[in-house]
Amino acid sequence: MFYGPDIWDPWLILSQIGIMQSSFYLINGLCLLLLQTITQGTQPTLDQLLSPTRMDLDQSFSSVTILSFFLGALICSMVCSAVVERAWQCLDFCGTMYFLHLISCCIYSGFPLEWEWWAANVLSLVSKFSHSYWRFSD
Repeated sequence: MFYGPDIWDPWLILSQIGIMQSSFYLINGLCLLLLQTITQGTQPTLDQLLSPTRMDLDQSFSSVTILSFFLGALICSMVCSAVVERAWQCLDFCGTMYFLHLISCCIYSGFPLEWEWWAANVLSLVSKFSHSYWRFSD
């Protein structure tokens, strides 16, 4: 879809990063909206996307947030496969996406110290890369 004859095209790379970052927040927000509305009957907040304290397993609502991140990771991996179209670049783009998410979280609520946040995000990154690599291994 986006792959062309030029291997090094900065505008292409920036547009792919923008698409991936936008789809990350859109998909995670929609998954969170769907799961939280179904299970708890409440509306999600921006804190659930950007605040690491919302993934603390000691809180009752955090399981919905963590589950939505994993569901979003599966859907985002399909988007990554379609946007990047190269298995070896999926890890780069997914890593960049999660690095930008880390920066967004730091700006919004400080550096995440909760192990649940790190576990959920690292496992989501690994699952995205695994799915993309598996899809292109045919």
